[in-house]
Amino acid sequence: MVGDQPLPLLYLEGEASPADFLLALGRKLDEGRPPIPHAYVDVSAVGAEVAKRWPPEARETEPLLPLLDVLSHRLSEVHVGSERLTRFDHYRLVDWLTSKRLPRKPGRDDRASVIELLRQWTGRTGGGGDELNRAVDAFIPNLVTRLGLGLVAWVGSKAGFRWLGKRVPGLRRESRWFMKGQNFALPHHSIEFLGFAERLTLGRRESENTGQIKLLLVHAFLEDLRIAYRRRSRFLPRRAGWRRTAYIPVLLDGVTEDNGGWELLELINDVRNETGELDPLLVIAASSVQPALSRRLGTAPVVPDETAEALATWREELPRKRQMLAPDARYLMIRLPFPDPDKKKWKGAPSFHAPPVRWLAKSRRLEAIIAAVVLVLLVPGFVTVQNHFEANCSIVGSAVSPGVSTRLMDVEGNVECLGYSDNSGQVFGANERLRWTQRAVFTQNDEAERLRAGSTRPLVTVLYFSSLTHRDSNPDADHSRAEELEGMLLRQRQQNDRSSSGPLLRVVVANGGAKMDRAHDVLTEMLTPLLERDPSIIGVVGLDRSVEQTRKVITSLGSLGVPTIGTTLTEASLPKLSTMYFQLIPGNVRQADLVRRYAQHIRATKVTIHHPKLRQDDVYLDNLVAVLGQELARSGVNYEAREWAGGPQEVPSQCVEDHSGELVFFAGREEHFGEFLQAVGRNCYDKNRLPRILADDAIIRFIAQEASRKRDSLAGMRVSYVSMAGLVVLAGKPCVEGRPDERTRGGLPLDAFCAGYSKLAGEVQASSLPREDKPPKPWPGEHMAVAYDAAGLFLDAVRNAQARLAGHTPHRGAIGGELRELEFFGATGRTDFAVSRVGETRNFTILEIADIYEFDQQPTCVFLTGDLYGPDSPRQANGCPA
Repeated sequence: MVGDQPLPLLYLEGEASPADFLLALGRKLDEGRPPIPHAYVDVSAVGAEVAKRWPPEARETEPLLPLLDVLSHRLSEVHVGSERLTRFDHYRLVDWLTSKRLPRKPGRDDRASVIELLRQWTGRTGGGGDELNRAVDAFIPNLVTRLGLGLVAWVGSKAGFRWLGKRVPGLRRESRWFMKGQNFALPHHSIEFLGFAERLTLGRRESENTGQIKLLLVHAFLEDLRIAYRRRSRFLPRRAGWRRTAYIPVLLDGVTEDNGGWELLELINDVRNETGELDPLLVIAASSVQPALSRRLGTAPVVPDETAEALATWREELPRKRQMLAPDARYLMIRLPFPDPDKKKWKGAPSFHAPPVRWLAKSRRLEAIIAAVVLVLLVPGFVTVQNHFEANCSIVGSAVSPGVSTRLMDVEGNVECLGYSDNSGQVFGANERLRWTQRAVFTQNDEAERLRAGSTRPLVTVLYFSSLTHRDSNPDADHSRAEELEGMLLRQRQQNDRSSSGPLLRVVVANGGAKMDRAHDVLTEMLTPLLERDPSIIGVVGLDRSVEQTRKVITSLGSLGVPTIGTTLTEASLPKLSTMYFQLIPGNVRQADLVRRYAQHIRATKVTIHHPKLRQDDVYLDNLVAVLGQELARSGVNYEAREWAGGPQEVPSQCVEDHSGELVFFAGREEHFGEFLQAVGRNCYDKNRLPRILADDAIIRFIAQEASRKRDSLAGMRVSYVSMAGLVVLAGKPCVEGRPDERTRGGLPLDAFCAGYSKLAGEVQASSLPREDKPPKPWPGEHMAVAYDAAGLFLDAVRNAQARLAGHTPHRGAIGGELRELEFFGATGRTDFAVSRVGETRNFTILEIADIYEFDQQPTCVFLTGDLYGPDSPRQANGCPA
């Protein structure tokens, strides 16, 4: 028999004991591949088995249907594969209620007693250990879930939710079925399940129809089997049901009227007739007792050879008999033949085989497919998560915060986190000092928003755009970027003061990748939409290197009308790219003029320019080498340009011959400067034979790093370098302590800078940052001072624009116009953009360190051109402050 269809109650009658036949049938069921789950019950022994299982101290009365109790225990021990057939939740709940009396306590109503009784069943309360025994027997479904829901109900009742305190967690499925899924014992005579359950308990069920309660027990038993075989659970397939391809034979041996066998069969017949529901129970009952059940029902048994035809007839007549509720509607009577003396006859009989389990329903098949699919789906996710983690990139930052937009991009074969952020949801880079400074900036952003909520002060935003990530460890670059952000932070703290009435300053940090390699992509894909929707952004600060990507960014920002101030850029052609581009540091033309003047000042007999291979997308170096050569040639200075192809180690030692009257100029990046110095001083026994060593402004990062300079081979070497903010460096250690060196004569702007820097430096030193990440040099950082003044330039432009616009917050285009007319007095000196959008009149300094190995040695000024802090500032013959 295949498929869901009504099953007959097979009743085998014979004059001899049917035990041998049923036991042999059981063995044949076991021989199936796989074995067919079944149960054998000797009905004559049911009474003794029930008495043993339920002694008087465990149960006040024996089960209403002892045979059904034994049968439920037999089937609950049956396993289909590795899964238990069923726990008989519905049946055991009814059976348990029929054996319990309501707890009687003073002041307790019946409803509360029923709740307490049902909670004993679900395992929420005590009760003499009964629920523990049932848990061990695995008769309590979802014990952990029920305990958790019980705790919720208890908390809810204590919190004042009276209705929640009256719930019995863990019985939703059963209570719904008892009240709405069946009609035995008249459930609608009770308003809710609590009342229905009360009617089943001892002392109450005596007034109910016992026959109806027995029918309810049988119906609950069959419902549990239906659930076990159900192929679907609402909308989802149930694999357990698909695995069960054979009905459940139960072999009842020796059923009689006295031992309850006939009664159970009659109850099953009545339940199936009245409900019309299908179930997977195939009852095979047998008896040799006379008078036989067939005589009582008036049905003639058929001989085994006529069974197939009798089964077909039974199916045809079942609908009519079921509608008539016929007492024999479900029976199929078969007469057992006399026992065959040849007991080997069974050995030739075929075994019973269940239909094969569908491929997907087999054990571990669906799990394997799901695991493979999940693996395929999740591997990219895991890779993405791992890449985000390795790149210190927020996965959900852009999803939960409008102030964050990030993307993983390939930068020279390395995956980096690029984009922008205005809060701690995304902090760029791996260096601890750089990350600490970003968090401090973001804290000031929060402070600015808070102050804005309670005042009429305008909020202005400056976008700091630079290179914050790279492939390998590079503390030189990290600390220079941290210094610039510290300058922005210092200006924020001074501006976002509750006692001030000026604009509030917010900073958005953007990362263009190593060497600004993907800066234009970041601008196009992320920053342009931000600029369009956030009018508070008044300009851009930073931009790091003079490379082709930076040139594209400057051009695009100009087309968008966004004022941009380059903090460390000096390449001569940059101002031509955009009328909205401004530059604090004088360009390469001024640097070439400075180097030429210095060479003439020291009367150098020759200037040798050492540089890496040009035309490698480093516009700064290409331009610097070109304009310096032109400047030296025009002035008649003897010079030579030497290129290294593989690295600075190709530079020959400058001590083999006497070069003391010459000047060596390093035109390169900071990552090569240490190796260059080693090559210049290689095998030098008389350092007085060395030429003067002068480096471009790009090596300021090297100067700022103790780890870079602490190389034994550099001990005793004198090094000069071009400084972009020499006056701040000359403020020296007193500035770090809170007040600048009086000889610098920087006035109030420098005083304010040093006062704020002293506090900030103290915080950094007191932080939990590693020692190597704390700024160790005894003078202020140049990058910090330049970024500090760049932010100050924007704020002055906003103030001037507000004065023109009667207090209204100006558009960023108006800020660009204000910058073109602005004369600014900052910590690094005077800047007059009215003369030039590049700080051509600013001071440009050559600083010297007598021993590059000694990190605490204060740089001194050896040559300076351009404006000091004021027109009356005294100078020495070399242009340095007197």
